[in-house]
Amino acid sequence: MALILLAFLGIVGLADASGHQSGSGALVVDSFLKPVEYRHTLRVCNAYAGDESFSVEIGGINSMMGAPIKYKECQQLNLVKPLARGDRLDFRTEKLPIATFAIDSLPRYDAVMYVVIHRSNSELDPVSFQSHMFAASKDAQVAVLDTYAGDAKAALLLANSTGHWEGTILPFGTAFGVPQGSYQIILSDGSADSKIRVRLTAARGESYLVLRTGRGKVGNSTSTEYPQDLLVYPTTEDDVLDQKSGTRCNFASFVVPALAILSFLF
Repeated sequence: MALILLAFLGIVGLADASGHQSGSGALVVDSFLKPVEYRHTLRVCNAYAGDESFSVEIGGINSMMGAPIKYKECQQLNLVKPLARGDRLDFRTEKLPIATFAIDSLPRYDAVMYVVIHRSNSELDPVSFQSHMFAASKDAQVAVLDTYAGDAKAALLLANSTGHWEGTILPFGTAFGVPQGSYQIILSDGSADSKIRVRLTAARGESYLVLRTGRGKVGNSTSTEYPQDLLVYPTTEDDVLDQKSGTRCNFASFVVPALAILSFLF
């Protein structure tokens, strides 16, 4: 009998320590344990070669921080609630059907996610998507994606701030870390006339996306062509001013070794 009484008192004590009864008699449990909330940042880019500007909705809610994104523009979205598995991003423009990107999964860590809409090489589906997820890092990170629609071949070279190339090639579809500093990214077609380049100012903790954009000739297609170009996001004010100035780096220091190495890529 004593054992039964002690057990009963133990149950009562446990109830008193972990909760209280509501007016309806139900036990309400108080806990200091809370689910971990991860910070997921979402950025979208328009690499769809054309004059279409896209707005993005999540769950029917306009999530744009500013105006619809034009070709070769990116924007960080305004998330009114945390991203969740199954969320659908609807890309809307006046001239095309709604294009939807579905989030199948999310990492259990802080991350930056990029979603890029671009032209498809298929005549059946006018648009396609590419995406990349960055884990939070103290170092600068860069991902390289190829959204160019066409037959032309090209490669990306990473040079220092003065344009001197030391042999680093950036394969499309890869991501890597870089030390903080200023760089030039060069789009090369394997010839000495490769002069498309952008500046990348890498800051610690930031996640950058580099896109090859444009629309070239595909087979016997007669569609409008958009020249190959490079897009880097995010950029600093100095990067933007430098790109608009139209300055060109000195390629004499790396043209010969570049041609030797790139000959294996084409």
